[in-house]
Amino acid sequence: MKTIKNLSIALLLLVTSFSFAQNDLLNGEDITTSKLKSLFENAYIDVLETKETYVKVKDNKTVYIDVDSKNRFISFNSVYNLQKGVSDKEILELFNKVNKDVIMLKCYYNKEGNTVSFFYYYWIDGGYSNKTIINAFKLFQVGIDLALTKDEKKNIF
Repeated sequence: MKTIKNLSIALLLLVTSFSFAQNDLLNGEDITTSKLKSLFENAYIDVLETKETYVKVKDNKTVYIDVDSKNRFISFNSVYNLQKGVSDKEILELFNKVNKDVIMLKCYYNKEGNTVSFFYYYWIDGGYSNKTIINAFKLFQVGIDLALTKDEKKNIF
């Protein structure tokens, strides 16, 4: 009986220490694309590509995740094609509205490619946890959904 009690306590400690380990504060200077790859795979998010400077993942959106060269932040970036035949004025008016209304995102217009890039910068300088990176990634996707709703006539996105 005493052995079962000790095993139960040991198991409880193991489980709680594992769950707390998910929220440990990690040093931003140590982040790499290989660590990001493992993090997203462990969160059951598809990793499509890993390079030295970025990781490409797909959840409900395809997102590029770049690590700043000084390891101060991670940038989330997603690119969308725009409809053909829309004037620059209409596009820029919509982008100004998105940049004003969806504060966490910035959108940039690439005229040559007729695309929009949505960006979100998540600061890791001073530390981060794995959970906060995944939460930031999920929030970025929600921000894109919100930005896409700003095109009420559906003639740009």
